[in-house]
Order: sequence, then structure tokens, then C-alpha cells
Amino acid sequence: MPHSYETDVYRRIHTALCDVAMIDTHEHLHRERDMPVGDDIHIGRLFTHYASCDLISAGMPPRDMERVRTDPTLAPRDRWALLEPWYRRSWNTAYCESLRIAIRELYDIDEFSEGTVEVLTDAMRQRVKPGFTREVFDESGIDYAMNNPFGPRLGFNPDHDPACFVVDTVDCFTTLDIPALAAQEDTDILCLDDYLGLIDRVFERDAPYCSGAFKVGRAYDRTLVWDDVPMSAVEGTFIRMLARNDLPDRREVKALEDFVLHYLCRKCGEHDLRMKFHTGLQEGNGNDITNSRAALLINLFLKYPNTKFDVYHVSYPYDAELVVIAKNFANVTVDFCWAWIMAPAATRHTLSVMLDAVPANKLLGFGGDYVFAEGVCGHAVIARREIARVLTEKVEEGRFAEEYAAEVGTMLLRDNAIESFGLEERRTRYAEIAGEDRSFETRRSA
Repeated sequence: MPHSYETDVYRRIHTALCDVAMIDTHEHLHRERDMPVGDDIHIGRLFTHYASCDLISAGMPPRDMERVRTDPTLAPRDRWALLEPWYRRSWNTAYCESLRIAIRELYDIDEFSEGTVEVLTDAMRQRVKPGFTREVFDESGIDYAMNNPFGPRLGFNPDHDPACFVVDTVDCFTTLDIPALAAQEDTDILCLDDYLGLIDRVFERDAPYCSGAFKVGRAYDRTLVWDDVPMSAVEGTFIRMLARNDLPDRREVKALEDFVLHYLCRKCGEHDLRMKFHTGLQEGNGNDITNSRAALLINLFLKYPNTKFDVYHVSYPYDAELVVIAKNFANVTVDFCWAWIMAPAATRHTLSVMLDAVPANKLLGFGGDYVFAEGVCGHAVIARREIARVLTEKVEEGRFAEEYAAEVGTMLLRDNAIESFGLEERRTRYAEIAGEDRSFETRRSA
């Protein structure tokens, strides 16, 4: 049965969007060789994050969710029995809808229930193997993704398939894990000048080959207020951190983090890397959302006009502020990654207002933001559906011609990402070094 929004205009625009080979601006997907095998493939994979948070919010004991994810002894129906009461309470959320779509599209199973979990588990064990990510991307209409992988390398981890990915650089510097960085790069760090010198060398080495982005995810553990602190005020703090017998307090550490972040803003400007900031909703349960509003970054946008910034997750629920920020700052783009499964109705409203107020070339329409590939498929379906609904409204309101609406859809899903990050050239360069160990030690011994 057609939905009420499925007018002829919607169907034509949606069809046009489905023909766009999307650039996925943000993922956390694993290497193919790190995928589970055998009995380790089960429905717990689908609750690695996101939907699991909703079930826990509904009341599911976290220890039961951990069993669903990791207990190798559970039979499929036993795993479902732990999920079922809480899944029913959370069925309404877009996180859970994304899973149902993925199960239908990838495994040809219409219902997620006790009666289908055994068939689903068998289907997963047949499909989840090397090559699966590319299959999911192809079935989802995704050309390739900008990946922010978790893994053994700090900062830049190019050991990912260039057929699927171009990899971001990631902030491993404001967290001040000095011993780990020194060990990874086989260098001594004895003072703050040494630390800044290491940052310089890492940027020189990795910036040409990455996705054109530098991801900062600190809104999970601190405020996004980054004060402009002079080097003289934090050199002593850095030395005390190295000594480990007179550790600074949290206020002193924050000042040092702030100084390093401002240094990174300058480096990103020098190397034409767009800084991606996590803003808005944090994944997981029990976070402090007030750390995470995009408006806290305005001093950076003002101070560094030659550095480009990409604001993640539309800063939801502070998205209205981001409309004004994106309208005012030429160096700020808005990224809708994750947003379509956080709150589709709210995100439709945000996109509609953005299209009324912000130049369309500044909006990046899709990033799956999953650690398991199936979720990307579900999210992609939701994103195309909801973007088509917004563009249909613009046509029906008389603001957009239908041809222009389709053009904007292509900008949102492909063209803007390529332009904002220079992806065509960067993807070629990334492919040249994909799989390399980028440590200084390896370079010296080669």
C-alpha cells in the first residue's frame, strides 16, 4: 500500500536519487579480514551499537545486551529471547527500522522475530565474509565511503580496501597519549616542542594520502569549548605529564588540550584538510549532550577562516543554531551523517530549513556511521526516502522546479562531498598507499 507522501512527484524524485552513486561521508567499518567467522556470526552483530542503545534505554539490562553481542554459546532463539521484550518496546525507533530494512534488503527476510532468527543467522553466515562490504555498497547504491576506522594505528590507518574506502585522519593528539604516540612513531618526546614536531611530521607524511579530512571526536568526553591558550601557559603542564610524579589537574590538562587543538587547526589549514567535528547526539547511553553543540566552536570558525570545518550529525538537537552558523561562515559545511536514523522527522525539518537558508553546496547528505555493513544499507534506504520527501515538498510548494530538486539531490548525495574534500584526486593517492604501515620506523628501515 503506497504511503501518503508517495505522490507522482515523490516517485520521480526518489527514482532520481536511487540512480545517484552516493559518496558516504562517514563510516567506522572494519577491515574485511577482521569480520567474524563461523559461529561468531549471529544476530548480536546487528546490535553492536545504535539499536542496542534504544533497547538499553527501554530497560534491557546491559549485561544481557553484552551476552547477545558476545556469548558464543547462545542458540539463535536464546539470543532472540534476551532481545525480544526490549525490541518490542523499541520497535518504533529509526535505529530498529534501519535493521529491519537491512534484513529485508540483504537477507530477503521480511520479519525480524523468533520465527526468523534461525534462518537469518544461517543467511548471515553465508554472506558475511570477505567481499561483503562491497556487496552491501553495491546493493545500497554507494560508490565509496570516507572511513574513520577503529584499529591498531593512531591517527591514520590506511589498511582498508581502496575499492570501498578512502580513510580519514583522526585526532590522536588532543588526547595526549604521549607514550603510545612516541612508541608508534619510534621517537622521543621530551618536551612540548618535540610533540609539535611530531605533529608536523605526521601531517607531512599522511595528509596527502588521506580523505582530505581530520576527525575530532572529543565531544564524548569533554566540552567543545576550545580556548585560545598561549604555549607559555602549558609547557610546564606538558613536562609534568611526562614526569608522572606531579600530574596536573583537569583544568590544566584542558588548557593543554585546547592549545594542541588550535595548533591542529593551523596544520589543517596548511594542508587543506577539512576538520570534521562530532557535534550533537553522542552514541551510547548516559552522555552529556551539553558538551556537544556546534555553537561552542564559533571561536575556531572565526579565528581560522582559511581552515575548513565539517560539522557532523547536524548538531542535533542544536540543529537550529547550525543553520545560522552554516549561513554565516564560508568555511563551515553541514554533514547529515548519522542524522537520518537518529530522528527522521526532525532531520527532514532540518534539511528543509537548511535548503531555505543555506547554499545547497554546503550540505553533505549521507553518512552511514556504522561499524557493521548491514546498518549502512538500512540507513541508505531511509536517507534517500527522507531526502526525497523534503525535495518533493519544495517542488509542491513551488520553491523548486522538479529538475532542480533532482539536481540538489545529486549535490547532497555525491557532488558536494567530492568537491568539499577533493575526493577524486585524494582517492587515487590513497589507493597508492592502501595497506602500508605508515610508521616512521618502517620508512627508515625500507
